[in-house]
Amino acid sequence: MPDTDGLVALSFYFQKTDLLITFLVILVGIAFGNLRIKGVGFGASGVLIAAMVAGYFYAPEPIQILQDLGIVLFLLSVGLEAGPSFFRAFRQYGRKYITNVLVLLGIAAINTVAIIAIFDIPIDIGLGLFAGSFTSSPALVSVLQFGSESEVIFGYGVAYPFGLMGVILFISIAMQVYRGRMREELAARSQMTSATYLVENKDISGKLLRDIAALQEHNVVVSAILRENNLRTASGSTVLLKNDILRLEGRKDDLVVVGSLLGSPVEERENADSELDTRSIVVENTGIVNRSLNDLGIPLLFNVALTRVVRNNVEFVPRDDLVLAYGDTMMAVGTLYQLEQLEMYLGHEHHSVQRRVDIGSLAATLFLAFAIGGLVIPLPVLGNFSLGIAGGALISGLLFGHYGRIGNFIGRFPRNATSVLKELGLALFFTQLGFQTGQSFVELLDFSAIYYAVYAVLFAVVPMAGSFLVGHYVLKIPVSECFGVICGGMTFTPGLDVIRQHDDSERPVVAYSSVYPVSLIMIILVVQGMYLALTGLGVAI
Repeated sequence: MPDTDGLVALSFYFQKTDLLITFLVILVGIAFGNLRIKGVGFGASGVLIAAMVAGYFYAPEPIQILQDLGIVLFLLSVGLEAGPSFFRAFRQYGRKYITNVLVLLGIAAINTVAIIAIFDIPIDIGLGLFAGSFTSSPALVSVLQFGSESEVIFGYGVAYPFGLMGVILFISIAMQVYRGRMREELAARSQMTSATYLVENKDISGKLLRDIAALQEHNVVVSAILRENNLRTASGSTVLLKNDILRLEGRKDDLVVVGSLLGSPVEERENADSELDTRSIVVENTGIVNRSLNDLGIPLLFNVALTRVVRNNVEFVPRDDLVLAYGDTMMAVGTLYQLEQLEMYLGHEHHSVQRRVDIGSLAATLFLAFAIGGLVIPLPVLGNFSLGIAGGALISGLLFGHYGRIGNFIGRFPRNATSVLKELGLALFFTQLGFQTGQSFVELLDFSAIYYAVYAVLFAVVPMAGSFLVGHYVLKIPVSECFGVICGGMTFTPGLDVIRQHDDSERPVVAYSSVYPVSLIMIILVVQGMYLALTGLGVAI
């Protein structure tokens, strides 16, 4: 036997901590939320479901400060993302898109209040059903500011899957019914389109793109090149080689002429490993307005491909001598990092680009959020009024996001950084909420849940149907764009996947993104308005 004299015995201990459990549940919840069945999943709400399961079986102690921090991070990030386009959306799309969103939310408010009042549904459960049927996290956060957590979460949990499927089925059926009209609308649009060609012309091989006269004469731009299974952006200094596969952008007739010169058309290939993305960017930087692309050197500086410009609802291919105008929408292709840098350059009054989250600026936005949320204003008759930490975070985010810079503090972070803060905040909030409400959710579950599921479908489908009829037949919004507006108004991202199966252009996405920031704010106000209306009607809490 080995000699053990002089050795020190070691013992290993493992201490269970609340933070360990919190982040284990977040990890499991994210994995569950990322599961997709035909492209549909629970997303961020997967964390809430996992936390409720843990809360029911193990009843871990919630950490209130993490819940408060989660609310603030989530709504602060919503404000930061919405701030740059919140006011512009009213100016640019106010007549049709915003009007249609107001119709959607107005019908939703009247429909929800009527059903809750007629069927005598408790307010907290009813508004939880509304938030779940709209699959809206901001609405849920708003309801929880004045409602019973257990009953609100019960309503949200019951309604979420039925609202999700109801919306998807409604959009899918409507798309089938109106597919003939959609084809007519697509044919009537701008002739700007894309095509993919294989380079077979030996005379073209070895030339720079800027030296190929056909591209200049016919206003066609190369947005991407697939070479040896590697997808890359293209610029004027890119050398063209035989067997390259080019994605061309331009008018259909021009694409046919240029494509026949290059080689033969091929079916566009999906490259799952590609880092390239496409983004619409609005020119707001007054320092670059009235200057040409060649003068600014944007393709060379940011290594992106500018594929088209939308100005006054007219699409055209950008040439090097194009002079930028305020409000131009630039379609760009590049990596996420390149597009973020370009977006901050084109959309900021200041040329400084934040490559990371500035901790001092983040601290400033959080300080302002808590300062605004902590203000208590005494009002005659009504008593004390306060926005609370949720309202303070939203206003702080909107202010910093809109102005971009307040003093020495930056208010516009890289998009992926803001997205991480938003998802982290929502995960922290959902985890602590699930711990608190897991057991009470099961205790409240009874036969009435069947009726609540029916109400949830009505909460979602009735506003969609009314908004579509008004938007398409009164406001004359095309079918796919109308549903883009509806999905944006409901902050319902999965609906875009259904729409893009029938219209893969950027139009539905532009409609969605133009109203989404407005809807994030309006849906919170609608929830508060419904609560006041229901309490005024004397509905039981």
